[in-house]
Amino acid sequence: MLITNCGRPVNGKQPLFSSFAKHMVSRWPPFNGQRLSIQIMELRPRPERFGIVFFKRVLKEYHANVLLTAHHGDDLVETVIMKLIRGGQLESLTGISSSRPFATGMIVRPLLSFSKTAIRDFAVAHHIRWFEDKTNSQLTVQRNRIRHQVVPLLKKENPQLLMHVLDYSNQLQTTIQSLNELLSRQVDQVCVFGDQQASIALQKLRNNSDNVRISVIKMILLDRLQIEDVSVKQLQNILKLIDNPKKPQGEIDLANQWRAVKRYQQLIITKKSLNPAINRENKTGFMVILDRWYSIGTGYQFGIFSSRPENQQQKITELRLPRIDLPLSVVSPRPGDKLQLKGGGSQKVSRVLINAKLPNEVRDRVKLLQTSQHQTLAVLGVKSVSITQSIENGQTLYLVEKGQINFLKGKGIKNG
Repeated sequence: MLITNCGRPVNGKQPLFSSFAKHMVSRWPPFNGQRLSIQIMELRPRPERFGIVFFKRVLKEYHANVLLTAHHGDDLVETVIMKLIRGGQLESLTGISSSRPFATGMIVRPLLSFSKTAIRDFAVAHHIRWFEDKTNSQLTVQRNRIRHQVVPLLKKENPQLLMHVLDYSNQLQTTIQSLNELLSRQVDQVCVFGDQQASIALQKLRNNSDNVRISVIKMILLDRLQIEDVSVKQLQNILKLIDNPKKPQGEIDLANQWRAVKRYQQLIITKKSLNPAINRENKTGFMVILDRWYSIGTGYQFGIFSSRPENQQQKITELRLPRIDLPLSVVSPRPGDKLQLKGGGSQKVSRVLINAKLPNEVRDRVKLLQTSQHQTLAVLGVKSVSITQSIENGQTLYLVEKGQINFLKGKGIKNG
């Protein structure tokens, strides 16, 4: 057994609990043949965070399985009131749970059903000494103001306040746990998880009501990805983005460099340092050599051939070109680029990409097949148009494409 304390220094000095605890431990007989040990840690700003880190370290260092704390019913009531004042997620209103997983073991609070008064009376009746932290009476601390000014008034209204709050807390925990079991199945149906990333299929998500959808998104953010400080307002804004038909693409910033990225029928939750789709590659082009294959992304190949292939499973686009248009090149799109259409018309490449519903990140990887006169013949893997009018002293070539382009996993263009 190990006794630990996170003492809050007063005027720069370690509180008296240290010497008090050491004195009490020295009087206790050995437990299972072992002397009890005590370790003190001084807390500085944000003591609650330092306490968590401290206790996790102690459990790991001493290979302990259970952390027992002395939280009682009054602590639970104070915590619930503080959560109501501060606002936040519904789960926080459970206050303090009687037990839950913690670090490498469990944290257990066996005194939650007892009031501070009952514990004090028991100590007096059995001549047990206790230590009172002087900082507990300082009204500059919010918890102390609630403890000394608010809770006594509520107890006057109903002496059973502590038991009622504990009962509500237990009911809320049961309801939340049951809901999470059901939501977890929905999450698995609509979401695929990767390394610090989640991709939500919006078409599947839309089959649910608004309440279920926002709860599913909440579970993905808070429970699965462990994103902290997600507000109710942010969850509502994500739902609005999903439901906005006039905004097929958009982004919402979250805490700690996380972001929600809508890309047509996908909602991607990712770190800002990660590209939700692909890594951008350079904008340089290259000249196409006839009668050889090139690869873009994963699973897609194209080539410009001087004779028509016999394989009918491939997409073949006939191109009758004047020799002045040769050689052909593969380039990245530039503002104003247009794809030549049958009959002499044209369509902006940007519109082709929008119509194909390609995410912004993917558009940066799209390649164009162009003539030496910078005329666009094809948006590779997306759209191509046959040019079949007769041309004197021209050459008939064939753009052959096989497979489907996958920009999400691609690493650029490869010669084959």
